[in-house]
Amino acid sequence: MSDTEVAATLLEATRLRTQVEALELRLAAEADRRQVGDKVGATDTASWWGHETRQDRPAAKRRMRLAESLDRHAPTSAALAEGAISVDHAQVITDCVDKLPDDLPDPTIPERAEKHLLNEALDRDPKSLAILAKHVLTVVAPEIGEERNARALEREEREARAKAWLTMCPDGKGSVRGKFSILTLHGEMLKKMLLAFAAPKHQAATKTEDSEPEVERRPSPERMGDAFCELLERLSADKLPQLGGLNASVVVLIDYTDLQSDTGRATLESGEPNSASLARRMACEAALLPAVLGRKSELLDLGRTARLFSGAQRRGLAITQQTCTAVGCDWPAHLCHAHHDDSWLRGGKTDMRNARLLCPRHHARIHDPRYETTHHPDGGVSFHMRT
Repeated sequence: MSDTEVAATLLEATRLRTQVEALELRLAAEADRRQVGDKVGATDTASWWGHETRQDRPAAKRRMRLAESLDRHAPTSAALAEGAISVDHAQVITDCVDKLPDDLPDPTIPERAEKHLLNEALDRDPKSLAILAKHVLTVVAPEIGEERNARALEREEREARAKAWLTMCPDGKGSVRGKFSILTLHGEMLKKMLLAFAAPKHQAATKTEDSEPEVERRPSPERMGDAFCELLERLSADKLPQLGGLNASVVVLIDYTDLQSDTGRATLESGEPNSASLARRMACEAALLPAVLGRKSELLDLGRTARLFSGAQRRGLAITQQTCTAVGCDWPAHLCHAHHDDSWLRGGKTDMRNARLLCPRHHARIHDPRYETTHHPDGGVSFHMRT
């Protein structure tokens, strides 16, 4: 076969496959009408079909729903039978028409919408057709489409924002895995940011001689992963909201000698270990905040020059206490309040010897006169209801 014959035969084979799929869906709809699965005690025709043909059950049910929908949309069914459109096109068209509101002022609108989408399907792939289908009312019924689409879009965005979520979990192998669901707008914003870092020119400009030379050939998910890490590293903590009285920055603890040597280990404020080499690389661009300790590992104090603990003192508390000091509480330092053991109003100093971290619940309890506070030798506190 010549190149032209191969190309023509491929297109014809694709058209024939579509026609066979159309016939299959028509037979599925007829089988459902006759309830053929009842003879063998199947739950429904889709379950029987999936079992007999070893299809994935959810996929068989989706195809059965499409078959039932095509039964109600003769023009789309005919176009599919001719091989003019694909099954994916038919799915988009039937979904769109079936979801049109029931209170349309003109009963011919669904028919006009189906005809319009069929015409567009001849020149569009299913993905672009689905985008167009979202606004089909503005084309076939502009007198009502603009307002209805605007309301539907606002409702969709409100629901998406209310249902936005993100999960993160360490895998125990030096990585954190996560998933998220966010608005389309925010997704596009994140995508553009990552593409800026993942662009070949940026990658080539930032990679060292020892790095992989052909960054363009790396799989896209790997490039985007690198870009995500670089984006997080370049975020300015000064522009982020405060968390626990400090800018939302990560504290990395490392001995000065380890920072200079080729070996050693750094520790995050959460207790997770990191290599000294990573700490040195981050130190090239991050703000270095040395914690100067006295003979008894005490940080310098501010005395009574200020009532509130400073950012440096908060970092010191995070280093020395790490969690809420109430016995049995494991709230992390960055979510705790800084409390004066000896009240500042009664002459207590704003220094490290007089400071402790308490989570919001235990901070409220230590000021509650109904409870008696007991200070333990290890620095912890416990509470008991007064009798």
